[in-house]
Amino acid sequence: MALAVLMALASALSIAWVQAQPRDGIDVAVIFPPWMAREHALPRIAAAGGFVVRQGVIDTIFVVHGETPDLVHRLYAVGAWAVVDPVAFGGCLVHGSGTI
Repeated sequence: MALAVLMALASALSIAWVQAQPRDGIDVAVIFPPWMAREHALPRIAAAGGFVVRQGVIDTIFVVHGETPDLVHRLYAVGAWAVVDPVAFGGCLVHGSGTI
């Protein structure tokens, strides 16, 4: 029984990971470490060539727009913990509308 539960959990996590991958690499949600101040995250996004569209539910989650699909790799290079599809979880990582 425990093995079946473990396999089901692994399958669910695998599916979630695939669904969370950015579709086009141009519009993404970026997650920085929770201890990073917003003031430190914003310059990193700019250095990666991204434009903040809106902020997430915590100060280190942002929806970002870039001009080229390699934005994902550049965000990881500047310290992002994760870069995901901004609508993968029904937008639960973001709040509000408009730009920052």
